[in-house]
Amino acid sequence: MAKKKLSSYEKKLQYNNAYNRETYRSFSVRLDKKKEKKVIAWLEKQPSLKHYLMELVEADMTKAKKKGKK
Repeated sequence: MAKKKLSSYEKKLQYNNAYNRETYRSFSVRLDKKKEKKVIAWLEKQPSLKHYLMELVEADMTKAKKKGKK
């Protein structure tokens, strides 16, 4: 069976997908709309969720390092 010739768009999409798989790591969190309303509202107010989360994690890592934890 002959292979389908990929369009330039499909080639670029394949390249981008492969690059993203090799370069990035993704995390997903689900929040309950009823039980975690306050948390959701707070997160939605942040100008950059990634920046906000990175600051929290880095602060926690620094705090743990000072306590001698990994």
